[in-house]
Amino acid sequence: MFSRILILLIGFVCCTPPVMSADSSGQLTITPITSIALVKANQAQSAQIQLFEYQSYFKTDDFGLVDANGLVVVEGKDAYLIDTPWSEKDTLALVDWIKQQGFVLKASISTHSHADRTAGINYLNSIGVSTHVSAMTQKILAKQDQALANQPFNGNSFTLANGLLEARYLGAGHTVDNIVVWIPKAQLLFGGCLVKSAHSKSMGYIAESSLTDWPITISKVKAAFPDAEVVVPGHGAIGNVELLDHTQGLVKDYLTKSAQ
Repeated sequence: MFSRILILLIGFVCCTPPVMSADSSGQLTITPITSIALVKANQAQSAQIQLFEYQSYFKTDDFGLVDANGLVVVEGKDAYLIDTPWSEKDTLALVDWIKQQGFVLKASISTHSHADRTAGINYLNSIGVSTHVSAMTQKILAKQDQALANQPFNGNSFTLANGLLEARYLGAGHTVDNIVVWIPKAQLLFGGCLVKSAHSKSMGYIAESSLTDWPITISKVKAAFPDAEVVVPGHGAIGNVELLDHTQGLVKDYLTKSAQ
């Protein structure tokens, strides 16, 4: 289905915590990933696409050391971030790594307002990178007095880099503003925290979740991306479309137990 080649250190699995320590752990891992669809796409075009999963880590008061997934998507020499690392320090380290590879960071898109998706926005703004969030996420960031993206988008869909990345809002779940990002040439779906990893046995942080909407939103994701070959959750190991079923099951089980 897909392959992964370890570059640095691999981390652990959890979900977005409500309380975080003052600094990140200083760890950052970067792993190349590919898919059958991406190999075929690269055979048919001159501008090669490369994908890298990165994980940043935060020591939380509630869940201990937690990893958070993001992606670096490269077409030719142009690089794009899906979510920022969990701190500005780790964002700077990731940007330095991108430069060392000979890539040029053009833009980022954050999938919801939590710090494990947006903590690096201020730094990216300061170095002239286009930062994108939905209008809903921008409103939440403003209300929380957090750094704002310089290119918020309206509506339920947004494309970046001539369709290399397609962002979609399909409904509430982990948060009211969570979006997913589709990379059609790789048939890869970045689910973010809307999607749980296969090893997730609990709901994690749900204080800002819309639990009744969550399974409905996952159904919409399934319908929107039936060709997904690779699915990246917000935390934990990469999987396939079975992660969508797993997430639905977790939420439904939680709702059933809560009603008893």
